[in-house]
Amino acid sequence: MKICSHLIPITILIILIGSGCKWINSNIHSDEAGKINQPDTTSNKAFESDVEVYESPDRVIWQKPDLVIEQLGQVDGKVIADLGAGTGYFSRRIAYKGATVIAIDIDPKAIQWMEEQKAKFPVEIRDRLVIRQADKNDPHLKRNEVDMVLLVNTYSYITDRVPYFTKLKEDIRKGGNVVIIDFKKIETPFGPPLEDRIDVADVEKELRDAGYDILKVDEESLEYQYIIKAQRQ
Repeated sequence: MKICSHLIPITILIILIGSGCKWINSNIHSDEAGKINQPDTTSNKAFESDVEVYESPDRVIWQKPDLVIEQLGQVDGKVIADLGAGTGYFSRRIAYKGATVIAIDIDPKAIQWMEEQKAKFPVEIRDRLVIRQADKNDPHLKRNEVDMVLLVNTYSYITDRVPYFTKLKEDIRKGGNVVIIDFKKIETPFGPPLEDRIDVADVEKELRDAGYDILKVDEESLEYQYIIKAQRQ
């Protein structure tokens, strides 16, 4: 979890304005350090509004999911954790590419929604899609369980990130990767507030401090977001 040189289509703006310009984890509140902040789970309408944005047909224009998945490299036969999966926008696409995907979220409404969608998929996809609810300080991954962790529009909502990602290394197999896709710290037509975004250089530093080698930093493929690929040491 894309570069369009043209302006964002008016249809996207209408959808985003109509939904309050929400984005992934936009209902998240600050909490204790070192934890993924807990979402507001009291409003079904809030989640339904989020789904309209996450699953908008226009998202493919700027998110470029096929391009993003290409950036992951060979995924067939691998185990990939989609941390902060939301509605499973990337999880299901990666599962269709042959990976086993663990779609992780802390919001029970997101978990329920993904389970309902999973039931509609072909059996071979259902068998490769694991949906798992996490706690705000624990992704509920097992030691050496995954080859890769993907975070799309989730990184900035994790506080005390260096300890979090240091611990996360235990769950990633030797030579495995972390791929982070998040909004650039510039004005964009939508996304989290500018003050909540993490500059790409800060992400690089935090990952290095947590014990990862930076393999790739891509600020060109997606107009509004950067892609960072790192490998656990």
